[in-house]
Amino acid sequence: MPWTNNQRKWLRELQHRKGREQHGALVVEGRKAIAEFLSSGWRPLLLASSGPSLGPDCLEVTARDLREVSSLDTPPDSLAVFEWTDLDPRPEGRVLVLDRIQDPGNAGTLLRMADWFGVAYVLHTTGTVDFGNLKTVQASMGSLARVPVRFATESEAIALLQSEGRPIVVADLDGTPPNKVNWTPNVALVVSNEGQGPSQAWLDAATAVATIQKAPQSKTESLNVATAAAMLLYEAHRG
Repeated sequence: MPWTNNQRKWLRELQHRKGREQHGALVVEGRKAIAEFLSSGWRPLLLASSGPSLGPDCLEVTARDLREVSSLDTPPDSLAVFEWTDLDPRPEGRVLVLDRIQDPGNAGTLLRMADWFGVAYVLHTTGTVDFGNLKTVQASMGSLARVPVRFATESEAIALLQSEGRPIVVADLDGTPPNKVNWTPNVALVVSNEGQGPSQAWLDAATAVATIQKAPQSKTESLNVATAAAMLLYEAHRG
C-alpha cells in the first residue's frame, strides 16, 4: 500500500534536521543498517519494504514510494523510522569529541571508529553535523545504534570533560607526536573542522596537542579528519 498523506508528510519532514529534532526520530535505510538498530533495541515507529518483509508490522510499499520520501539518489528496498534513543555512556573508556565536524560522511565514519575502539561516548558539540543526517547514518554502518552520544556546546563540553577528570588531547598541527602523548584510559580526543582547526578554547583546555607527522617532502596541508582520528585512536588504544 502507498503512504498515507500524513506518513508522506512526516517522512519528508524527517529528511531535515528541524523535522528530526521536532519529532525526536531518525530515518534509517537499508536492511543491514535497520537490522543493527533493531538488534540494539531501538524502537521502530515505522517499517517499510518493497522487498521481503522486515517483520509483522512492516508496510508493503513500491520502489516508487521509497523514492518519494528518500534523500538518496538510489534508495535501497527498505526504510525504517526509529525513535531517537539516548544510550547511557559506558562506565569506562575514552571519549571522542567532534568539534564542528560538518561533513556527514566523516561524522558517520567517526562514529564507526568510536564503535570499533569502544569509546565511553561521543561528544557532539555545537556546529557538528546532525547525527540523524541520512548520509551520516549510512556512513556509520549501524554504529550509531550502539555508540552513546552526548550533546553540548563548546563550553559545556569542556566543563563536562574537566569535571570527569579527563585529560584533553587535541588533534592539530605543530604539536607532540602521538607516540609521545600520555594516552590515559580516560583521555578525551578532540578532532576538529578540517578547514578551521580547533578553537582557541579547546587549545587552552588541552593537556596535550597531538600531531601526526608528515614526510618532509609532503605538500599536503592536512589529513582527512576521519583518517587522523583513526590513527590517533589506535595510538590511544595501544596505550
